[in-house]
Amino acid sequence: MSLNGKRILFFSPKFLGYDEVIKNELERRGAGVSLYDERPSSNSVVKALIRVNPKLLESFSRKYFSDIFAKENNKFFDYIFIIKGEAISPQVIGLMKKYFKKSKLIFYSWDSLKNVKYTDTKIHLFDKAFSFDRDDCEKYQNVNYLPLFFSPSYSSPEDSHHPKSIDLIFIASLHSDRYKVLKRILANVAFIKPDFSAYSFLFYSSKLFFLLRKLLDRNFLNVPYSQVKWTPLSQDDVVRKIHDANIIIDINHPKQSGLTMRTIESVALKKKLITTNASIRHERFYDEANILIIDRNKPAITKDFIFSPYKEIDKIIISEYSVETWVSNIFCE
Repeated sequence: MSLNGKRILFFSPKFLGYDEVIKNELERRGAGVSLYDERPSSNSVVKALIRVNPKLLESFSRKYFSDIFAKENNKFFDYIFIIKGEAISPQVIGLMKKYFKKSKLIFYSWDSLKNVKYTDTKIHLFDKAFSFDRDDCEKYQNVNYLPLFFSPSYSSPEDSHHPKSIDLIFIASLHSDRYKVLKRILANVAFIKPDFSAYSFLFYSSKLFFLLRKLLDRNFLNVPYSQVKWTPLSQDDVVRKIHDANIIIDINHPKQSGLTMRTIESVALKKKLITTNASIRHERFYDEANILIIDRNKPAITKDFIFSPYKEIDKIIISEYSVETWVSNIFCE
């Protein structure tokens, strides 16, 4: 669909460049986009406080958004598009509607809504709402299911003759029991293929908060400091690494059923996937030849899956998970 001439006020988390991927696609469609962080600060302490209880910073957040609304008040926006919006209170949404009376408000969550405090007080204030988590859509009648997307950098063709130097690859942020589950998976694979090769990249944004988590969270207790990376890989680096691998490991948050970005990217890059997320069965690209669903506590990796080749899936199905299709689904009238 064309967004030519449309203006969009866009609030999104600053997360590994995905906000810019969406902005670029909107602009490619002809839209004028004003992009802002959906939080009043990217400071780790501020982000943590918002996650714990956004009301702790309500005045700070209200001023942040009020200043943006005043700055952009001289423009007409066809859409106000908000991703996640943890710091956006019902009062801020009310103020937004006063400034931009004719704008259509659209919401998307790439976090499970049960993990976002006070969702009940504001989700009904949007004209359209989407979530990547099927459980959210069952709980809220006005929330539509829409999985995440892969960006254009993941749709580059791979040389089929390119040698694979990595059997298993895991690139993700460090949270919950991810490290424990990863260790279980690798230990299980070692019984099948003792000489297997693996690459893992565990990212955490703050050294201070990591040390606090090691003190307070038993899941972090045995995570070696030396194995944690403090700067994320660029999307181009991720693509290059995954091209060198046969199988991607995906470990979802135990409190989410939504598919991770890495899961969708595995579809674009035509990689086999080992995942803890059973909800993947509902997706059109699901094929047990390519996707092995495991128990996070007792992962059972099969020899057949490790050694079998990737099974091609329809290009039309792959395209359904592109950022182009994602944007069309968000903004379709």
